[in-house]
Amino acid sequence: MLFSLAFRNVIRNIRRLGPMIFSLVLIFSLLVIGNAVLNTTVESLYRVYARNITGDFTVGPVAEDNFTVFGSDQLLVGQYLIPPTLIDFPEMQELVASWPEVRATAGLITSGARIQYDGNSQDSTVFGVDFSDYSELVPGLRLEEGSFPEAGKPGIVLQKQSSLGRMEEIVGKSVLLASGLGRSFTLREVPVTGLMSYPVRDSMLDSVVLVDSNTARALNGYLYSSVDTEDFSQEDQSALASDLDSLFGGGGDDAFFGEQTESPVDEGDSGAIDPAALLASDTAEQLETSAPVDIPGVSESKDDGAWNFLLVSLHKPGDAKAVMSRLNGEGFNPDRGYLVREWSKSVGGTALLAQFLQLMLNIGLMFVSLGAVIITTNALLLSVLERTGEIGTLRAMGASRPRISVMIFIETLLVVFGSALVGIALGRIAVELLNALGIVVDNPYIRILFGGDPVRGNVTPGLVGGHLFVALVLTLLSMIYPLKRALGIDPVEAMSK
Repeated sequence: MLFSLAFRNVIRNIRRLGPMIFSLVLIFSLLVIGNAVLNTTVESLYRVYARNITGDFTVGPVAEDNFTVFGSDQLLVGQYLIPPTLIDFPEMQELVASWPEVRATAGLITSGARIQYDGNSQDSTVFGVDFSDYSELVPGLRLEEGSFPEAGKPGIVLQKQSSLGRMEEIVGKSVLLASGLGRSFTLREVPVTGLMSYPVRDSMLDSVVLVDSNTARALNGYLYSSVDTEDFSQEDQSALASDLDSLFGGGGDDAFFGEQTESPVDEGDSGAIDPAALLASDTAEQLETSAPVDIPGVSESKDDGAWNFLLVSLHKPGDAKAVMSRLNGEGFNPDRGYLVREWSKSVGGTALLAQFLQLMLNIGLMFVSLGAVIITTNALLLSVLERTGEIGTLRAMGASRPRISVMIFIETLLVVFGSALVGIALGRIAVELLNALGIVVDNPYIRILFGGDPVRGNVTPGLVGGHLFVALVLTLLSMIYPLKRALGIDPVEAMSK
């Protein structure tokens, strides 16, 4: 009886409630479509970045500047900033790798370099890795030609679409890497062992190359040297202690140049070393064919423990939050100088954009939903006021306050929750049609969001359940004030009108 009364009251007031019902149906349809598409976008970005670059989460050092795996995100000066290194890296990697949830771990060194080959050059983001660990961590990485460098040997893996000339002939050849470190620079000659590719073209991904960890450490200046002064004469030690400006100035009386009567450089030239000149084609060829210079008594070593990030891949991506929380509990937290971040924050840029768009979509539509709920509340309130006599009669005939509450709840449920159900159903139908069309967007930035695949959506049970919960909350909010007025009606007073 209560349901039939509630249904009759909704039909009687359908003209007044019609605009609110239409608004709620449209809002929930858009919510389902938007969240289904953006959820697929996040999954596509996960396949691109987490399966090819970072794993499920990373551990990096706390720093004043924000460093992602692609380097500093500061504008203009970011490319000149060198990321700090992790402390106690071996102990942390051993601990994390022992956990059953963890599938693989690997270290990562982030650097930047200009790569030159056969007169062509490109600026690249350099990932220094241990290839045996890294290839296990990123199963999505496609090696198109060649192989990864052998353990303990220098080598570089370029992208097949690099702009360094004829890439089909570059495997087995050597390229020159140059990086700037403040007022100095580092040059390294590295053989190309293979070519790789990523599933999408992205400005960040297009610049990535993989090198052995020792080469990346050298590019970042993670080196130390030991000098045995007993192997040097007093004259040599005096020369090493001479002023650097005179050393690179090309003139004057010093232990390296001796007495000179005229400058060896052109007039108006400062005489300082020009890094660009060193990368000129003729000079590059000389560097490539020349042997390294050995200075007696000086030994240069690389800090083999220097890593910028620990990358962690899990058997189940859904375990990421629990494992990250456990790692923080083990003392690897910001208070101790460690920053544990999920893959999207470790990548930044495009990976965060999809999550931001999803957040903005839901916030915007929920504000509209609240507006529709307010209007629905007013419409239901008018319906209650128009039925004051009817409600009073029901109360006089013995209808309890709970029964009146159930009737008002059913009315509100039919309007709000029913509209949400229709909207969710229409949204699912729209997503199925979108998937059937297989739309491929030409815009490269939008294609990145979908991992190079057609625009798709995925309506999961969790997505439907979440929207139904929101609809139930809106139903309860809509009925509060009309129910209060209905329960406040006095039966005697209502029947006397």
